[in-house]
Amino acid sequence: MKGLIGKKIGMTQVFNDEGNLIPVTVIDVGTCQVVGKRTPEKDSYSAVTLGFGEIREKILNLAERGFFKKANAPYRRHLKEFRVTPEEAASFNVGDAVKADMFTKGELVDVTGITKGRGFAGVMRRWNFKGSQTKTHGTHEYQRHPGAIGQRKTPGRVYPNKKMPGHYGVDQVTTQNLTVVDVDVEKGLVLVKGAVAGHNDGVVYIRPSIKVAMRAQHKAARGA
Repeated sequence: MKGLIGKKIGMTQVFNDEGNLIPVTVIDVGTCQVVGKRTPEKDSYSAVTLGFGEIREKILNLAERGFFKKANAPYRRHLKEFRVTPEEAASFNVGDAVKADMFTKGELVDVTGITKGRGFAGVMRRWNFKGSQTKTHGTHEYQRHPGAIGQRKTPGRVYPNKKMPGHYGVDQVTTQNLTVVDVDVEKGLVLVKGAVAGHNDGVVYIRPSIKVAMRAQHKAARGA
């Protein structure tokens, strides 16, 4: 699955050809560059390693510097491997810039990002509990509590995966089947319809829709 590394700029809105207003997320993919390749002969699989975001040499450790110098590639802050076919990998060379025109207007893509961190949260915020509706008959300060969490003697414990207060956010989330509304190759921007997980300036990964690819494979298999 080919793809791009990008930075979430934020959300805005655009008008389509019919005059309808569409909310879009702007993703900057301007500094994507090939920094490595994987071949079936050497690595038993085919992939392309992309780098994104500039970084100073002094920030990298020796192993990271050695990787870039061995590949004769520019220093990049974020790295990500994308699986491709051997034919597609042959079309890339280390040092090549990968531009936003990899995706086209109207294409469906999957965008992966890290959700915003919200610290320690209660059950109403973390799991959308309704909360206690009883405010009479001796109920005090219990409107936002989780309620009972288990049984008594049997089984005498709390079941695993019980929805309780805890750390909320900082999870990897993939939003599937987002439509590419527009592509600006000169500015290195991709506009996708709808929201994308993560805060502004967060790193995201854009890939072609896996569901579209699966449907095409199933259709081809049925035709064969």
